[in-house]
Amino acid sequence: MKDFKKELMTKDRGFIRYLSYITQLGLNMVIPLLIFFFLSLWLDRKLQANNIILVIGTILGIVSGFLINYRFLKPLFREMGEKEE
Repeated sequence: MKDFKKELMTKDRGFIRYLSYITQLGLNMVIPLLIFFFLSLWLDRKLQANNIILVIGTILGIVSGFLINYRFLKPLFREMGEKEE
C-alpha cells in the first residue's frame, strides 16, 4: 500500500511540475505582450502616430515573449537531454 501511495505522489508531482511549466509559458508570453501593447497604445495616442507605434509595440511584445520563453526553456531542454544520455 505504501508503494502505491509513493508512486501516486511522484506521478502527481510530475503532473503539477509540467502544469506549472505550461502556466509559466503562457504568462511569459501574455504579460510582455500586454505591457508593450498598452504602452504603445498610450504613446500612439499621445503622439497621434496613426497606429504605427501600436503595431511596432505589439511586435516588440511578441518578440520579447518568445525570447523570454526561449530563455526559460533552454535549461529545461538541456536537463532533459542529459537525462536521456
